[in-house]
Amino acid sequence: MTRILIADDERPARSELRFLLEKIIRQLNRPDAEIHEAGSGAAVLELTEKVNFDVCFLDIELGDMKGTELAEKIRKKTPDAAIVFVTAYETYALNAFELDAIDYVMKPFDEVRIRKAVEKLMQRKVAVKKMPGPFALPAGDHMEVVMADSISYIEAVHKGAKVHCHKSVYFTGDPLIEWEKKLSSAGDQFVRVHKSFIVNLNACEALVPDYNNGYACKLKDCGEETIPISRNMIHEIKTHFGV
Repeated sequence: MTRILIADDERPARSELRFLLEKIIRQLNRPDAEIHEAGSGAAVLELTEKVNFDVCFLDIELGDMKGTELAEKIRKKTPDAAIVFVTAYETYALNAFELDAIDYVMKPFDEVRIRKAVEKLMQRKVAVKKMPGPFALPAGDHMEVVMADSISYIEAVHKGAKVHCHKSVYFTGDPLIEWEKKLSSAGDQFVRVHKSFIVNLNACEALVPDYNNGYACKLKDCGEETIPISRNMIHEIKTHFGV
C-alpha cells in the first residue's frame, strides 16, 4: 500500500489536491493508495506516530510550522518518505530541491503537473525498493545474523517483539513500529496485518477463514498456526494477492 499525506492549513486546498490525486490514482490503476489529511504541523506529527507515510505533500506555509521544518521531523521518523512541497510562491518553488524535496507543485493546482509528480514518485518507489537487513538478533550469549527473507512474521510482546523465522524465534526490544521502519524498503512484502503482527506476505500460503467472518494468514513452515488479519486490512491483503 502507498500511504499519502496532504498537509495544508487551508481546507479547500486540501480538498482540491485530494480530488486530483484520487482521480489520477484511479487512472493509474493504483487502488492500494491511501490518502490522509492534516490541517497543521501538530496534526501531521500526531499522524506520523501511527502511520509511516510513503509520500508527503507539505504546504510550505502551514499555520503553526514551516513545511521545511516539518519535512525534517518526518524524515527522522521515516527516512525514505518522499517530500513534495506545495506552495503559491515561485521563490519557494525554485528553491525546493535545495530543501531536499523530491518535487514541488504550485498553487493553483494543475492536473497535468500533479500527474507528472505522481508518476515521478511511483518511479522513485520502484527504484528505491530493496531488501532490508541483514539483522543481528540476540540468541542467548551471542548474536545471530538473520536475513529479511527468513522472517515469517513479527509478533508484538511486552516492551518489544518476537521475530519468528523459519527455524528460530528471537526476542528484541524494538516494538513493531520500529520493525515497520526497518522493513519499509522491501515495499509491500512486509505488512502490518494486525496491530500485533507484521507478516512476510511471501511466506503466506493461504488466506483462511477466521472468527467473525474474518480472515487469517496461514504461513509456510509454521504448522497450523495462523495470523489474524484486521478487518481494515483485509481489502489490502486480498488486493496484494489479486483476489
